[in-house]
This record gives sequence, C-alpha cells and structure tokens, in this order.
Amino acid sequence: MRVNLSTNYHLKSDIKTHHEKGQPGFDEQLRDAESSKLKETIDMELDTISEIGKRLVKTMSLSDFKEFKQRIAGFLKMCISQGFSFREERLGARFGRTKILSIVKTVNQKLVDLGKELLSKNQDSLKVLALVDEIRGLLLDLYA
Repeated sequence: MRVNLSTNYHLKSDIKTHHEKGQPGFDEQLRDAESSKLKETIDMELDTISEIGKRLVKTMSLSDFKEFKQRIAGFLKMCISQGFSFREERLGARFGRTKILSIVKTVNQKLVDLGKELLSKNQDSLKVLALVDEIRGLLLDLYA
C-alpha cells in the first residue's frame, strides 16, 4: 500500500520570508541604533574629558587629576567592552586588538607621567598641558 504525501499543506505560496532589497532588516536597524547611541555616548565622554583636562591645566590640583584619571579609565573600559565589537567588524580581530592594547598602555604611561609632574615641586604648566593634549589625542586615535 502506497501513501501519497503532499508537501503543500494548503499554505499560501506568496508569503514573503525576507525583507525587500531596498529596506534594511530589523537587525540592521538595531545595530545602527546601537552604533549611533554608542557614538553619541563616546562623544559626550570625550567632551567631558576635554573639559576636565582644561580645568586640570588651569588648577593643577590633585583632585582634578583624580577625576581626569577616573574619567579616562571609564572611557577606556567603555571602548574596550562595547566599542571593540564595532572596531572588530571594520579591522579584523588581530589588527584591532593590537592597536587598542598599545594605545591603552601608552595612555596609562602618560597618566603616570602626568601624575609625577603634578606631584613634583617644579610644576611646569606647559608640560602638563602637553601631556593632557597628548592623552586626549591618544583617546581620539582609539575612537577613530
């Protein structure tokens, strides 16, 4: 005895399972929204770091240095944890990871140099300004 099985199941054949070519899918829209929100957050954090850096150059106080250092640490954590996935898509894991780690090491060394300069008896405001600008440039390089 032979049974004929129908694979039709009386379903409409015109059901669209994919989105049209010109329109982005939900996952693409979600990724774009996350990316723009992350970019906005990073821009705001960079502006805050720049303002604190300017204030640090004027006051040369340890409390401003502490706040500057904490903001930079938060920025680096944010870039590594959230931003690294976007960087990985563009550059590939091998090249992106090396760049980020070398910039983080350089930023840490510059923060140590800045702390030493602020603690020294002969505080040179031009040297402090140069170090703050160099750190800011490294953060921008990490972001770009």
